[in-house]
Amino acid sequence: MKIVLIAALANNRVIGINNTLPWKLSADLKRFKSLTTGHTILMGRKTFDSLGRPLPGRRHICISRNHSASQLTPDERWPEQVFWCGDLWAAIELMRKNSAAASDRLYVIGGAEIYAQALAIADELELTHIDSRFEGDAFFPWFENLFQLEEETAGEESELRFRFARYSSLRPEGCLVRTATVRDIEFIAQSQVSMAQESEGMKLALDVVRSGVGAVLQDPLKGEYLVAEKSQGASVSAPVGCLLLQREWSDWRNGHFEWVHSVYIAKMHRRQGLFRWMYEFAAARARTRSA
Repeated sequence: MKIVLIAALANNRVIGINNTLPWKLSADLKRFKSLTTGHTILMGRKTFDSLGRPLPGRRHICISRNHSASQLTPDERWPEQVFWCGDLWAAIELMRKNSAAASDRLYVIGGAEIYAQALAIADELELTHIDSRFEGDAFFPWFENLFQLEEETAGEESELRFRFARYSSLRPEGCLVRTATVRDIEFIAQSQVSMAQESEGMKLALDVVRSGVGAVLQDPLKGEYLVAEKSQGASVSAPVGCLLLQREWSDWRNGHFEWVHSVYIAKMHRRQGLFRWMYEFAAARARTRSA
């Protein structure tokens, strides 16, 4: 199954204002309909509310914390067309397991937070670049260092110039990067112990490191872990790498810097581009936050 993010964005990365589109572009709406009809579309609750009703010919997966995080729950109003899930990653894994063919496509249609989370595992982007700036309160995340342009077509409508563009991910095959959760404490702690032994010949106390990792996961001000996983087919293997980011305020630059505090990749998975991909993902997210 391919995961595709589809969006229209202005020159200043705006994708919406007050949960609506800031522009009227019928060519973009027709393209959206053509690409997504017959497939599953995934979105956040606010995006689904903005639709007003389910879109014909498409299965809807909606993400909301008010629903189960481990299963797809049918909507009482449209039980055969709309399903809810409390966790993006769980919803995508359920879709992968139930996908009948590798050619199946899951289109992620918004909003901004869902785009930012799904960017790490997207295979393709289908973007409409609108050659103007608009006021807005929702923005598309930075992606330029994570994807390469495959093809584009220019157009114009009502004096509004635009480009339809398709991008493919530069992600190493079978790799994904995500934010760590409490389920990753043991892996991260073991990785830190191994890193200290390899790099400095230090033998750290696992229970102390485990508590330290837990403290980071409980308090974002202390830092943030990224975890790299390698997949094989439809199933995802155990984590194989982790990276700790920490933020620091610079009075000289009047802004935050994000530092790579530590990184560890399991020996058998080194020299496969995993660290570079974690670094590029962290860099893209930092650009998004600073925009």
